[in-house]
Amino acid sequence: MKGPLLNVLIKISAEINSTMELDTLLPDIVKITGDYLKVRNASIMLIDWDTLTINCYTGCSPHHNSLSIKQGIIGDVAGTGTEYIVNKKYSSSSSKSFLALPLKAGSKILGVFNLTDKDEDYFNDDDVSIARYIASQCALAIERHNIYNKMRANENLQAIGLLKSSVAHDISNLLAIADVYLGLMEDEVDKSSTIYEYVKAVKSEMKRISILATDMLDLSKDKLVVHKTKFKISELVNELKLYSETFSKNSNAKVEFRIKCDDEIAADKNRLFRVFFNLLNNAGDAVKENGRIIFAVKKTGKAISFLVADNGKGIQKEDIGKLFQPFYTSGKIKGTGLGLAVVHDIIEAHSGSIRVRSTLGSYTCFLIRIPKDG
Repeated sequence: MKGPLLNVLIKISAEINSTMELDTLLPDIVKITGDYLKVRNASIMLIDWDTLTINCYTGCSPHHNSLSIKQGIIGDVAGTGTEYIVNKKYSSSSSKSFLALPLKAGSKILGVFNLTDKDEDYFNDDDVSIARYIASQCALAIERHNIYNKMRANENLQAIGLLKSSVAHDISNLLAIADVYLGLMEDEVDKSSTIYEYVKAVKSEMKRISILATDMLDLSKDKLVVHKTKFKISELVNELKLYSETFSKNSNAKVEFRIKCDDEIAADKNRLFRVFFNLLNNAGDAVKENGRIIFAVKKTGKAISFLVADNGKGIQKEDIGKLFQPFYTSGKIKGTGLGLAVVHDIIEAHSGSIRVRSTLGSYTCFLIRIPKDG
């Protein structure tokens, strides 16, 4: 005889409200249900949509540990979300009654709740209704567990963001101190000496590290804020030329500057420098020995147009749409994948636009347009 229903429902409700841990919850529900319905076997299998398999979580027989979606009755229930009720012997199994119910949260199928017994016509309508109710409670508990884990993961990501921001601040502070000492050394040494060239090279590399640290800071923020001031295009270009002198010694190509305007622009000069620093740096990584890199500026209506082009290895067509995703490196050995994500955010914060043209094995060209008056 099957036990009192109210006690079972109270027990299951208490279990669900007492823990978020499926390792404890689901085996207990399986046992409570099995004891109440006095079935030969009760089990729960959960779906892994990445591998399209349904895997035993608790109570399964050894030959049902893992199945492909739509493999057999259980796999079919998992794939279609349709329940399966058999009250006579099925397949070659010794069980004669079989109940397989999908665990569903809304339209999402999470797994299958299985009940089997050796007797025919074992499950009556009340048993099926009770099993459906218990399956629905299991599904809610599993979905709650999944949501909880996602929330914890998001908290971890926020913590990582705070850590990243803290580390970037520390790096920036250390670099500022080192830059002061290098500046003093630069003033003391002979401008024609090898040591002076070394100092300039170190300062250039420190600039790269400083920009990477600032990129990390910007990516840790919810929204990038730019501080616009008016300045002449030549001020930005001159800073880039100073960088390019050292850059050319370490790269495979020199930068050719084609400047066709020197208008004032209302923009964040430091952040625009970082945009072109990152693009020129990427171009330097892409070109072969004696390659060409072009930096061009011209006025286009009420905007200033910038171009950074190289005759390097190019970018595959399917990769172009992913370039501005954080940490996407397009197969580069060098780099963190942060630079272009920050480039995109800075241009967007200036209400500007950026386009990419590239042919694999031939060239890459970045076209940027910034409103002249901000």
